[in-house]
Amino acid sequence: MGVILILCTPHFSSASNHLRMKMNRANIQSIEGSAQLYRIDVGTYPLSVTDLIESPMGSTRWQGPYLKEMPINPFNSEQGYELNSSGRVKNS
Repeated sequence: MGVILILCTPHFSSASNHLRMKMNRANIQSIEGSAQLYRIDVGTYPLSVTDLIESPMGSTRWQGPYLKEMPINPFNSEQGYELNSSGRVKNS
């Protein structure tokens, strides 16, 4: 039984990592798409992902929320996503 577990562990680990990569890619696409919608409404890109969920102070053209909730980074739940000035997710 132990041999089977040892042989299967790399496969499960690889599948788990592949799933996290797909989830991360989907989160990034969702954030960047929402940032584009924000720019259409507000005229600038959001300063943070939070601006896609809650209206930034002083924003009169905000039509959101553009995201329902803050996406969780599947590789590190303590680390969120950040946007650059072009509405793209920064590499962290």
